[in-house]
Amino acid sequence: MEKLLSGVGSLLYGMRFTMLFFYVGLVAIIFGILGKFLFETFKLMSTLLFGQLEKIDLIIKVLELVDMTMVAQLVWVVALAGVSLFVTTGHFDKLDIKKPDWLDHVNTYNLKLKLAFAIISISGVHALKTYLSGQLNLENIQVVVMVAVIHFMFVLSAIGISYAERLTREND
Repeated sequence: MEKLLSGVGSLLYGMRFTMLFFYVGLVAIIFGILGKFLFETFKLMSTLLFGQLEKIDLIIKVLELVDMTMVAQLVWVVALAGVSLFVTTGHFDKLDIKKPDWLDHVNTYNLKLKLAFAIISISGVHALKTYLSGQLNLENIQVVVMVAVIHFMFVLSAIGISYAERLTREND
């Protein structure tokens, strides 16, 4: 029985490299976001230089670019921390690769918190964009309230994660 359990454990541990396919997919998504970001930046700059753009429309377009940037950063953090935590750390041993300082302190709890706060930031930008993008009529107020409630739920989730981890650490 022990030999069987050892074999299953070795198999599972060896399969960690299959996660690389997921992380390569995340890198592809980052490049896709980069392409969209560059295209939208080019369109915005063309409109700024050669066209007319209302101030509120400019703010909304910039918020969309900020939103794309934060989503790309979120995907990057997940990919880099995931590879570091779950696949290997040996690739940072080479002299020509500088390991980010924050990566030394990343564990699953810190990764969850970073993700939660990144999602809160993205949600906050989206809520602001939703608020700024429309006339405040009855229909739009319902949408703004719904977006605000969802954003508040993200905030409560992050507080809950933080509180649960604090309770766990106190019991250790």
